[in-house]
Amino acid sequence: MAENLFAMLQKAQETASTADSKMFGVEVGIVTNVKDPDKLGRVKVCFPRLPGKPESDWVRVAQPAAGAGRGFYWLPHVNDEVLVAFERGEAHRPYVIGSLWNGKDKPIKGAYEDENTTIFIQTKSGHQIILDDKSGQEKIVIADKSGNRTLTFDVKNKKFLVEAKEGDVEIHAEKKIILECEDLEIKTKKTGKIDIGSTFDLNVKDKANFKAGPQLNIKASRVNIN
Repeated sequence: MAENLFAMLQKAQETASTADSKMFGVEVGIVTNVKDPDKLGRVKVCFPRLPGKPESDWVRVAQPAAGAGRGFYWLPHVNDEVLVAFERGEAHRPYVIGSLWNGKDKPIKGAYEDENTTIFIQTKSGHQIILDDKSGQEKIVIADKSGNRTLTFDVKNKKFLVEAKEGDVEIHAEKKIILECEDLEIKTKKTGKIDIGSTFDLNVKDKANFKAGPQLNIKASRVNIN
């Protein structure tokens, strides 16, 4: 079997060496340009194994999904190592079919696990999406590059956590914001403020308690207590 395979590879090499300039199989390339003038998601690559490291014309990049105005848009960066295949072995019809790590450009720090339970997406600046399938610790985390602003879907603790360790959290809506739950707690470490534009109705079906420290002020043109 091994001898037959070797013979097939040798024959393919002989065919690829003819005047038809066929390039069967794949070739390692290095991305040299991502500024596609037609904005079609193409890149240029050079081939470091070839003399002079020749640069290609614009090369289409395979995506997990692609269609009219939809799909993925994820291009390699300049100097990234990519794997290039050739349509029907024709050297002038290359396609980038994937990206490669190497001894210099290594995988994302912290992504590797022996159990292979983590899917990690990280941008060049460091924004992250983490899908963790580790048994008993399942969660989804979306984080900015600082790691100080995160969204966490915690499966084990049945919790959705929005966390900003620095800066603010703002929620804006053109019409209405509805919070509906069994119990509601609002806590601040310092001050609290509610500013209502026109009317405010507070309806407590059972009992209500208002408690202040040394002073409670109520101010209005008229106060009705019934």
